[in-house]
Amino acid sequence: MQTPREVNPRAFLSRIKNTSRGIKVRSVIIKMLMERKAMSTVQIAKEIGLSPSAVRRHLKNMDAEGIVKSLKGKGKSLWTLTGLGQQAIDEV
Repeated sequence: MQTPREVNPRAFLSRIKNTSRGIKVRSVIIKMLMERKAMSTVQIAKEIGLSPSAVRRHLKNMDAEGIVKSLKGKGKSLWTLTGLGQQAIDEV
């Protein structure tokens, strides 16, 4: 898994217990979505070396807090940052 140089402030979630590994994973996901705009769960999982179910869990938790959103497409969902998720990047 890519290790972020800095932890993104939006990687800290209020609805779940934040572990250091979870914060790092979410920071990497946020950075990837910032660079690529939209990615599928499987694309993210392959790049960071986690299972799609683990990545999906992080994405669902971030979705619940308004950091990312799912765009439904032809047979697969693409994830993108919301304005709130983008705001965190602009502040860093």
